[in-house]
Amino acid sequence: MKLLKKDREEGFAQVEVENQDDLWFLKEIVQEGDSVRMKTQRTKLDGREKKTCTLTLKVEKLEYQEDRLRVTGEISEGAEDIELGYHTFNIEPGKRFKLYKNFTDEEWENLLEAEQKEPYTVLFCLVQKGEADFYIVEESGIKDLSKMDQNIPGKLYDDQDSGASFFQEAKKYIERTAEKVDKIVLAGPGFSKDRLENMLNDQVSEKIMMQDTSVTGKTGLHEAIKRGALDKVVKDSRISDESAIMEEFLEELRKDGLASYGEPVEDLVEMGAVEELLVTPKKKREDKKLVEKVEQQGGQVQVVHTDHEAGERLENFGGIAALLRFKP
Repeated sequence: MKLLKKDREEGFAQVEVENQDDLWFLKEIVQEGDSVRMKTQRTKLDGREKKTCTLTLKVEKLEYQEDRLRVTGEISEGAEDIELGYHTFNIEPGKRFKLYKNFTDEEWENLLEAEQKEPYTVLFCLVQKGEADFYIVEESGIKDLSKMDQNIPGKLYDDQDSGASFFQEAKKYIERTAEKVDKIVLAGPGFSKDRLENMLNDQVSEKIMMQDTSVTGKTGLHEAIKRGALDKVVKDSRISDESAIMEEFLEELRKDGLASYGEPVEDLVEMGAVEELLVTPKKKREDKKLVEKVEQQGGQVQVVHTDHEAGERLENFGGIAALLRFKP
């Protein structure tokens, strides 16, 4: 993301979107009630044709999609010869727009952070006997790519010529995808991943990192992330950070230590006992005063998004949890 112009005091930023991860960041920053101004197509008053013009919308609705951020609202400023009413901007990579809003400290910091953030794309291949699952992990989330299944008989298939066609197909898939990604993680139980690695060409092998897991599939993917696979290939990953804090909370909970969740957290905040608050995005929007109180007390607030396992688990705890300074 490029910030072409910015002024915190004036509540203004001119943004150029560079990639899909930028759209993910922007959905956290652009909110209902903000104003967005950009070039678009709009029907002229005569109703005969559309013209390119610059409009300003008062944001009423946001819809995040993988390749765009749809911003809908009423036109507050536009050309004299176009229809007024409601309009939708499609903010996509390559587009520029101006954002006007009363930035909170957190929103401004997030915007500056997004400008510095290096995008990354990591291919995860979870492989074992006759089974391979492929995922793309980016800052914006996890995408299921493909699944391969083939029945391979025999317990010693890794030491024999069985399953050759399966491994050839997996090899071809990885080599086709390799040029589109920064790093590749081969993970899974046993030696299937080693056999697959040995088949890959040198150029692809340079991108490979190996990780043991007990299973394949989505469970194996999250296990690999929790074991540090993403941290080893990416300098700064939201999913890794959120997974790590959730694991810390679960560990404290398992040993009946300095952790709590659900309704009791509100009382613990009142006591000043919360060191770090874990919330889903939805819960953060619903409990703004609680979040502000934690920050006023010098505590940290960690948003754990529900687009991966850590956020799903937090949602099962009511969308809110806490690591404590002390136990009352």
